[in-house]
Amino acid sequence: MASRQFRSAESIAGEKQTRDAVISLLARHGFTELREDRTQRGTAITQVIAGNSPDGESVSLHVRLCWRRDGRNAREDSYSAAQLRAKLIDDDWERTLAFIVERAEEGEITHTLFVQGGRDGITMMAMVPVAEIPAIWQRQREVSAEVIAAGQTGRWRKNHAENGSSPTIWLQDDRWPATHVVADVLWQWPGVVNVLALAALEGETVVDDSLDDLPFDFGQLGRDQASRLEISRSGYPRDPNVRAAVLTRAGGACEREGCGEGRPYPGFLDVHHILGVSLSDRTWSCVALCPNCHREAHFSPDRDEMNRRLQEFAASFESQS
Repeated sequence: MASRQFRSAESIAGEKQTRDAVISLLARHGFTELREDRTQRGTAITQVIAGNSPDGESVSLHVRLCWRRDGRNAREDSYSAAQLRAKLIDDDWERTLAFIVERAEEGEITHTLFVQGGRDGITMMAMVPVAEIPAIWQRQREVSAEVIAAGQTGRWRKNHAENGSSPTIWLQDDRWPATHVVADVLWQWPGVVNVLALAALEGETVVDDSLDDLPFDFGQLGRDQASRLEISRSGYPRDPNVRAAVLTRAGGACEREGCGEGRPYPGFLDVHHILGVSLSDRTWSCVALCPNCHREAHFSPDRDEMNRRLQEFAASFESQS
């Protein structure tokens, strides 16, 4: 009997894409003299990047990827985490965490670089001193237990940090109003650096998507043998719970009257902010649209009338929220 393939070709390609982007993103945010060592055993990849941090500190970063966001889970944008090890050593949490630190220090690793990648590129990057990982993990474990005990995670009763028998560090959890405090432990911990919050180098192109669900620079059309163009975004935050609720409401079909187009796979529908995300990010000001209708809502000559009708439809759900 043939063995089941553990990882898909798409998953492996996605991981490579994320890892390939890390070093240039570090350089954009002020890291210098960067050099990479990447080794592979089977499908498992170890990536270490050495260099100088923006403040001149010599660092050696073990890159650890968070669970990839690939569109298969409607709520995946609301959480981010990375396993520190697949299984415990002798069912002992403390020993396992100590082993992780010892192995890193033996390899002269100073920090773990937690990276959240996916279909939208790299969206989070936390540089964490290796020596602080056990304490951060323990505090996230305590905070998770407190939130669960308070009944603030619905029916979910699994401790964030334990993740079954896999010690895990969380960068985000917005699935419930209270669970962000678990990830807050990491970002507020002394010595942890939010790399993407560091000042970016001058001369890069900035795309502002604050007023538009479909930002696009038509000046980028067409070239051969192109040099890499670094792009950063500015804009307003979107609540992933709103997106998830609207897509659930749509049931896989475009919500524009007379359309109803759908596909039997996730990621087909867009969530359109009728009033612009800067004004309203609510279930009663958003609709799920197929790609064609979404572009008509932004670019067609009758877009104002179309959006008026869409808003009438969406507003009917305000009383249900």
